[in-house]
Amino acid sequence: MRRFVSENFLDLLLDAVCAVTPSGDFVFVNAAFERIFGYGTQEVVGRNMMEFVHPDDRTPTLEAARRVMQGHLQLHFENRYIRKDGGIVHVRWTAQWVESAGLRVAVAHDITELHQSRALQAALYAISEAAHTAQDLFSLFESVHGIVGTLLDARNFAVLLFDDARQLLHPAYQVDVMGRAPGPISPADAPWLARLLGQAPAEKGGADSPPGLLAAALPTQDGPIGALVLRSEDPEKGYGAADAELLHFIASQVATAIERKRLHVGLQTLAQRDQLTQLLNRRSFVERLSAAVRAAQERGSELSLLFLDLDEFKRVNDSMGHAMGDRLLQSVADRLGATVRSADVLARLGGDEFVVLLEQDVGGRGAYLLSSRIEQAFIQPFVVGDANLVVRPSIGAARFPLDGKDAEELLGHADAAMYAVKRQRAANRELAAREEGRPGQSTPASAAAEPFYPSAD
Repeated sequence: MRRFVSENFLDLLLDAVCAVTPSGDFVFVNAAFERIFGYGTQEVVGRNMMEFVHPDDRTPTLEAARRVMQGHLQLHFENRYIRKDGGIVHVRWTAQWVESAGLRVAVAHDITELHQSRALQAALYAISEAAHTAQDLFSLFESVHGIVGTLLDARNFAVLLFDDARQLLHPAYQVDVMGRAPGPISPADAPWLARLLGQAPAEKGGADSPPGLLAAALPTQDGPIGALVLRSEDPEKGYGAADAELLHFIASQVATAIERKRLHVGLQTLAQRDQLTQLLNRRSFVERLSAAVRAAQERGSELSLLFLDLDEFKRVNDSMGHAMGDRLLQSVADRLGATVRSADVLARLGGDEFVVLLEQDVGGRGAYLLSSRIEQAFIQPFVVGDANLVVRPSIGAARFPLDGKDAEELLGHADAAMYAVKRQRAANRELAAREEGRPGQSTPASAAAEPFYPSAD
């Protein structure tokens, strides 16, 4: 029994046991060493241990070895090694210096699965956090890229999402260090992708993806919404079955995060937008205007505000119904959107009242020119169903800091200026009617008051 233990005991251990010289050369390893690291005894004896240590862990490993050489018992030191098959193994070492033999003796316990479990838990938590904290989907995908990179080779990484028709997958996020980032792709043109997304039956013995690629569908209750795709820079080495299983698990969490973020963004949009015209609503516009005023105060710059009301809108509502009035408002919003500049902020405050914010508008010149363009844009009738409707805008203007020091004062000034224009136009029509000897009234097709141009002085 003693002979059996002395000759075979170390090879029966599940942990790797090794002995190295002061310079770090292996002189002995037991049988478990090959199970953990992939190298047999004859392949490692005589070679230096640092050849097998992960490059990023070599400095702390050398420092730990120096402490052992100084007589300190090293307990629970963790580092990484490169296996013979190219994989990474995480090890927890216990080592000490044996003076009588002139060797460092160490026992290594494989904690790769424990490390992966911890890393996966951390990754899932990080993905959940990113779904809450990311400002938009692109920011979410940036975070996911970094998180996946802690578990897999994700230097080449893409998130592909279906279009509304579910015909094409578009890269919503992609990083490709080799400059070969994917463009839009149809599953019909990539059988492996069609199988991955459940659009084609799986083939027995068929490759899941081209060599060097690793992909996982983003599953939801309504079917896949896209895929995560990784590409190895070494196609021959690529990814293994364990990597595929890991990515598929991560993808399910990412899909949940995407849906959560889309819902959040959608709810934000609903809260910020006028439901009839899809323009910013009053609350969102006031917030935007307040922020613009603060920025203008800090920069010492100016801004302008246009307040617009439709002169003949009530007549349309009363004579043709509210449904026609709503359709007219939608057409007005579309025409205003095509008239204002991309940098301007357009909103509907309610009813037939619209506002436009022009930031950094020195002297109100931009407001003067824009009001003129709006007047010209409203000359053409609005075609709503079978009706041609002509409505004109009364436009009031306000400038910061001349007409107010905050959003409330600016809106109030612009509103008052707009009503002054509206009253003047009504007075002009009344005067014209008296001169012609008829009651003062107008129709949507005959509103012909002089256009108003806010002063640029």
